[in-house]
Amino acid sequence: RAMFSIFRCSFGDCSTANGTPIFEHMIEDFDIIWTFIFSLFIFFMIVGLFNVISAIFLESTLAAAADIAAKKKQDMLDDEVQWSVNVVTLVRALVQQLPNEDS
Repeated sequence: RAMFSIFRCSFGDCSTANGTPIFEHMIEDFDIIWTFIFSLFIFFMIVGLFNVISAIFLESTLAAAADIAAKKKQDMLDDEVQWSVNVVTLVRALVQQLPNEDS
């Protein structure tokens, strides 16, 4: 039952079956220090858990984006028509840079 209560608190429903907040009962039954420590524990667990989840999501998203970019780059390098157009453009530019021997 305690684990279920902590599970419910981690998702925002920190109340008893009657609807009263658990922290109200903690203040009555325990010292205010323990209530504060429990509140900090729940806060850091929630923030830490969602931070780990978002980091895993971000890492997988960035890895997928890197794979797509690498595949796109490889497809461009494998394109023979694009290579031939670029080589012809380069050769024409180099030929235009040569000194003219007709004069």
